[in-house]
Amino acid sequence: MSDKRRVFLLANMTPAQKRALAVLVVAGGVGVGHKLRNMVLGAQAVQKQLTKEMTHGKPPGARRINKIAVNRQFLNRLITILKICMPSPFSKEALLVLVQGLLLVSRTLLTDLISRVEGWSGSSLIALQFESFAHSLMSFALMGIPAAVVNAGLKFMQKQIEMAFQSRLTTHLHKMYCSNRAYYAASTLGGMMNPDQRITEDVEKFCFSVSDLYAHTLKPLLDVILFTRSLSKNMGYRGQFGLYVYYMVVAYILKAMSPPMAQMTAMETALSGSFRAAHVRLVSHAEEIAFNDPPGGPAEQLILNQHLKRMLKYSRMSAFQRFIQQIADNFFVKYFATVTALLVYAAPVYFKDPALRGTQGELTNNYIRSMRLLQNTSRGVGDLILVYKRVAGLASHTSRVSELLEQVTALSAEDAEHRELFNRNVSHTKMGGIAGSVASSGDRNVDVSEAPPTPKRLHGPHISFYRLALDSPDGQPLFRELTFEVVPGRSVMLMGPNGCGKSSLFRVLAGLWPLQTGEVTTPAKHQLFYLSQRPYLVAGTLRDQLLYPFPPRAVWGSASAKERKFFEQAACDGPSPPAVISGELDARLEQCLRAVDLQYLLARGAGWEQVQPWQETLSGGEKQRLAMARLLYHQPQYAVLDECTSAVSADGEFKLYEACERSGITFLSIAHRPALKRFHDVIIHFDANLAKSGRGWWAETLQHEHRSQQNAAASQIPSQLPIYAPHPAADARAPTQNGSHAPPQQPSSTKQQDAHASSSANGGVGGGAAAWAQGGDGNGGAGRGGNKSSGKR
Repeated sequence: MSDKRRVFLLANMTPAQKRALAVLVVAGGVGVGHKLRNMVLGAQAVQKQLTKEMTHGKPPGARRINKIAVNRQFLNRLITILKICMPSPFSKEALLVLVQGLLLVSRTLLTDLISRVEGWSGSSLIALQFESFAHSLMSFALMGIPAAVVNAGLKFMQKQIEMAFQSRLTTHLHKMYCSNRAYYAASTLGGMMNPDQRITEDVEKFCFSVSDLYAHTLKPLLDVILFTRSLSKNMGYRGQFGLYVYYMVVAYILKAMSPPMAQMTAMETALSGSFRAAHVRLVSHAEEIAFNDPPGGPAEQLILNQHLKRMLKYSRMSAFQRFIQQIADNFFVKYFATVTALLVYAAPVYFKDPALRGTQGELTNNYIRSMRLLQNTSRGVGDLILVYKRVAGLASHTSRVSELLEQVTALSAEDAEHRELFNRNVSHTKMGGIAGSVASSGDRNVDVSEAPPTPKRLHGPHISFYRLALDSPDGQPLFRELTFEVVPGRSVMLMGPNGCGKSSLFRVLAGLWPLQTGEVTTPAKHQLFYLSQRPYLVAGTLRDQLLYPFPPRAVWGSASAKERKFFEQAACDGPSPPAVISGELDARLEQCLRAVDLQYLLARGAGWEQVQPWQETLSGGEKQRLAMARLLYHQPQYAVLDECTSAVSADGEFKLYEACERSGITFLSIAHRPALKRFHDVIIHFDANLAKSGRGWWAETLQHEHRSQQNAAASQIPSQLPIYAPHPAADARAPTQNGSHAPPQQPSSTKQQDAHASSSANGGVGGGAAAWAQGGDGNGGAGRGGNKSSGKR
């Protein structure tokens, strides 16, 4: 239907028909608006349900997603983060911000000049003054050169500010995240959800948002100020005031209509992080899942699809709400604002005396320049109105980065054991009831008159445990009154069924789990070396694998003097990385590889400088042997081995232990193969039956002829601990002369009987040489010293 036809139909309608049509249009608009409002509310209800589903499965200590808004808390958090990103007014970041500000001012001034040239060009063309028109074109082309440089410089400086802020903020987070084992507390103890995504993606998004907001806030503000002044020469301030009143009303309406943008952005980021974490979990446990596929693969597919559906469903609801909001934004800020601007310009011209309006060329010049300035002013005011969207997005990223900073700061400032976090997220018993369970265990060897010692960590020349008690995280008692020591040349082996507390004891020894009760003494950190069942292989060369935990050579070479000094201080006065790569160093490393039968790795690739995906390239046994080669290179006084050779063949395992023994390393190891007893002097058996035995452990002392000479010196070390509990096989105990109980007899082990007899005669054993030191209290309480008449501290 043509326009003339529509006009004809409207002209032929009666006033009543026109009123009815108007009522119908208004009613239809109200009905559509009500329907859209219900749809938006329904979308928000679905999002709330998805938020509940996401937070339902979080650990008890995990933080809930709080309501995010642009308020005082947001401003305080933003200022805190910006102080990290821009530490001083004379920093590099402050200089970048200043340069970008100058570029924004230059761009606004250039836009004003270009609008003048455009007006000059238009009026010259209308007046047929072609020479003047040519000059205007030449001026326009020349102005385009600095304008192009400034526009490109603005984008370049915005990216520079983003990267500078990201560098400052991420470096600050790395410093705290890698101190006080905060990374372990965050990932293993449940101190933080998806720390990898939050440190990488969230920080990057925040830095982009804050740099983008600066450019899109300062420029529109400058445009409005400078263009208002330029327009006042043609329009005065009264007409522009009407335009600004319109924008203030529109800003209020759009703000009232706006959905919770910051909350939606934060939830979308969190759902994306959960989806990413599900894929990371699948990659990390691919082999375990593949062994049980099918149905392991289909089960993981359902899990991944659930995360995907939840993320996309929330995003669809957000996209619909943004769609409705953008309709209003475009209409009020862009199109109807242009109508308002034209009215503001045309009204003074219409009401002015025709004799004073000027010539057609002057009107054209004024029109082109005024409309250019009005468009830029309208665009600037519109950007300022819509800046709430950018502020809302920045608020969501600020909230997540601020929470990240708060959590990482708390983890790095906690006690070294992260006791509170462990109690909140790992232990369901809050570590309570240990003292009571010791006293009520029913074991006649337990001194119920003496309360367990308060948790205490000490530093000494060797490893020792004194009256340790430990519960599993679910509250299951593991052992009580564990007392023994590991001195140079006297290795100790832990044996027992799964779940009896062997690995848990190592976690307590390393400080990964808090000490519940009792005392633990450890030597200097560089004298201890831990090897787990799953070796960690660093990203780097073959040489880097043996030098770890020293940084890879490429990393150490690029580190600044300040960073090297920080590493050396953090290493607790231990050895520093090799200053240079010498032939002597490589020869020593090759000896370590030969000792574990891995010398062929040098020929497999490009020697020591080869870089491989070591986790995928090497088999499980090769990884464990490479870790043992690392141990041989560092050659600590003590090695804590948690089934670190479980993937190695029996004969290969024997050879590895033999090489470490020749290097003078003393073991505290968890193992299950009887052949390894040859390399240990004492075996601590955990029986996982605290209710029956009363302690949950017992000791077996071994005598090896081939070790008698090398341990002769170590046996002279004075004892500080009565080391071992007897096997709880016999209930009848004959009282000795000093009132204590003789150790139970072990008919199946003549060596153990001899050791127990020696213990009864001497009242204790120095340095872990033999068995049982009885106290003088009549209850068989464990004593501290070698005096047979006293078992008290």
